[in-house]
Amino acid sequence: MGKVVAAVGMSHAPGALAFPETCPSDIRQKLEDASLDLGKSLAAGKPDVIFAFLDDHFENFFRNHMPSIAIGVADSHVGPADQWMETLRIKEKTVFPGAPDIAEHVLAELVENGFDVSRAGSTEYGNNLLMPWILMNPGITCPIIPIFINVFTPPLIPYRRAYALGEAVAAAVESLPADTKVAYLCTGGLSHWPPYWNEFQASPDDKFMQRMKRFQTEGKEYLKSDPQLFVEFDDYEIEMAKKNEYPLNSPHPLVNDVWDRMFMDKFCAGDSSFMKALTYSEVEKEAGHGGHEVLNWVAMLGAMKGAKSRLLVYEPVIEWICGMTYVDFDIGKQ
Repeated sequence: MGKVVAAVGMSHAPGALAFPETCPSDIRQKLEDASLDLGKSLAAGKPDVIFAFLDDHFENFFRNHMPSIAIGVADSHVGPADQWMETLRIKEKTVFPGAPDIAEHVLAELVENGFDVSRAGSTEYGNNLLMPWILMNPGITCPIIPIFINVFTPPLIPYRRAYALGEAVAAAVESLPADTKVAYLCTGGLSHWPPYWNEFQASPDDKFMQRMKRFQTEGKEYLKSDPQLFVEFDDYEIEMAKKNEYPLNSPHPLVNDVWDRMFMDKFCAGDSSFMKALTYSEVEKEAGHGGHEVLNWVAMLGAMKGAKSRLLVYEPVIEWICGMTYVDFDIGKQ
């Protein structure tokens, strides 16, 4: 039986790397300290492999082919994808080992248990992994197996299904050899309205959003004709933050800290009933189309079988247009 030695979760926001200086210095220091604490917790478990519950930001999958759930099965994965290099101020790509034998085993177990999971080969990461990994700085090189959940292209899997996915991953982990040490990582959320095209919210008059729609549909080929799209992504987010609205010229606020704090209270209490009862419409209304990244959190709570966890810090960072949260299950301290 594989042994879980660490489990941590945190928000991922491009601004934390792309324009960190926009966040007030005292809050930024608090968040960076929390990131390092999570990195230490992750490293302390000395995991043999990390299962990362992530969502793809159109690095690998697009609206014309968007799996609900996918697992990367490959010797390695790399990040950031080309379009994120300049945006995230990252000069060199990092190659992350992928433990294909373990990934293959978990994929087979999930399919056997009724989850129609797509096999992805070597995948590319964006801010979904690079932002947390850089700021956590865990100093470990163990393999990472990405489990991608679609959050930006409806229809999305129900929240109860995400929880069940986590439970199925836990069952697959338990069938690994007894000396296998496993860590879980989830990233994303909380409430935010990021500058991705959304059929329910983006105005047809917003030229940037129409360009983003083409990228989200056509894929990287589109960037050959629009190479500055992700550089302007930063500019668009900064302008959104100044006005605290999405889309631009709309009165919608960017962060709902009331909902965020309520969600984290339920999450840290291990309230599985609440998580499974969440609906698409509720999250869309209260936390935005970016808020569906909490599907990753719900899946990890399922993998942790509803265990309680500790909130290190939560801050509504309008400057990064995201409710920023940092959580540790404190497995090594129990």
